[in-house]
Amino acid sequence: MSILTELDKEYRRLMNWMVKNSDETLRARRDFQEKVVKRRCFYGITPFNFTMMPLFLKEKSYTLLKDATEVMDSLLDKVVNLYFNDTFVRDSFPYWHIPREWVEADPGYIKPTNINRLDVLFDGRTLKFIEFNSDNPGGVGWTDIFEELFKEHPLYKDFIRDYGIESDKAIVTGLHKAVMERYDEMGLPDPPRLALATFRDISGGHSESDIIRDFFISMGIEASVVDPRDFEFNCGRLQAGGINYTAVHRCLKAEFFMRYPRELRDFIKAVNGKGACMLNSFRAVIGSHKTILSFISNPVNQHYFTEKERKYIKKHIPWTRRFDETVTLSKEGEEVNLRSYILSKREELVMKPSWGAGGYHVMVGRTTPELKWKETFEACQGDPSWIVQEYTEIPVLKIPVIKKNKIVLEDKYFNLSPYCIGGRYVGVLGRTSDKDVINVSAGGGILPVFPLRKETSDVKESITC
Repeated sequence: MSILTELDKEYRRLMNWMVKNSDETLRARRDFQEKVVKRRCFYGITPFNFTMMPLFLKEKSYTLLKDATEVMDSLLDKVVNLYFNDTFVRDSFPYWHIPREWVEADPGYIKPTNINRLDVLFDGRTLKFIEFNSDNPGGVGWTDIFEELFKEHPLYKDFIRDYGIESDKAIVTGLHKAVMERYDEMGLPDPPRLALATFRDISGGHSESDIIRDFFISMGIEASVVDPRDFEFNCGRLQAGGINYTAVHRCLKAEFFMRYPRELRDFIKAVNGKGACMLNSFRAVIGSHKTILSFISNPVNQHYFTEKERKYIKKHIPWTRRFDETVTLSKEGEEVNLRSYILSKREELVMKPSWGAGGYHVMVGRTTPELKWKETFEACQGDPSWIVQEYTEIPVLKIPVIKKNKIVLEDKYFNLSPYCIGGRYVGVLGRTSDKDVINVSAGGGILPVFPLRKETSDVKESITC
């Protein structure tokens, strides 16, 4: 009997046990949620919703995800660097939500993006990167805890011990390593002291920032959560409350720093003047701009990339175009009028703002009424801050869920979001949803992901990719 056949048998046994023993499963679920609260895993003021079963990645799938993620990370850096050295590439990013001088400020180190989360649709065969997040990707502090909670829980610990490969705080460890590498590269004179920059009055508190702070303290680095409005920049030193800070973890999206131009003047002056080592720098916002997918996927730009990169682009980046393109090559490789193409191919496309986050304003053609699709496109036609993208089939996973205080099995959409920090793959966040736009902020659930211990035989089951 192969290990995957055995895994499938055990997986179904556990799910069937949950269905038949709903009361006991619900008690275990409540205990699990209490641990979620104690470990400060919140989105806003709401504890995260977790799936009741993990996902396992076969060795081949894990290797593909890891390798493709690291290649895409290097592609992001290449395009960001081209932005500063090539007029054509610069003109491909015509729209900014923050001052251009912030984007163009030298962070003091070479690698322009360091904390990246890349959103992927992957069913075990087809892998497509649909978005890049290098502005302020969420989940860096929480994802390791999700894994820990599952591997410690009585319902799952034996299952994960027998079949899964566990990591030990791999994501926050990767963040610590990246911060220290960039800090050493800048050659700042003082020992690092880290400020986790977020507003004190932000809705829902600072649970993820607190988790990251505590990890850095455990690694011997003094760290505090600091409201950037409290900073002063005196004699080349970034200070708050009389304490010097030499490193900054930016815990807010770049556009949030435009809310208080007077109060944040010293903070902006310090980080853009290399008075502190900040990750991610404002320069990294280029990698999070969805326009980058249009640039990477367009055949006219393939001369910028190596043969290996072109292969990965062709295989793993969906066809994407900006709304201000008029005549272009379609996903079928034919020259088309973009307006006519978008309106006639609605069920094969997705529209989204290039600055959007959290799934907001994303429109999936096949689930959007034709009139609404047309009205949205007409309202935004020619706007370079909107993109259209080839639709990628969203994978489905059958998992146990709570319905009317009972456990039942249901199909859920799911996606994966691998993290690449400091150029290295460090882990993956899984998410599920009833909706075809999957996002935690829109009510999605967390799906812990574990690589299988070794390569297994192929089997057509939804529990593995």
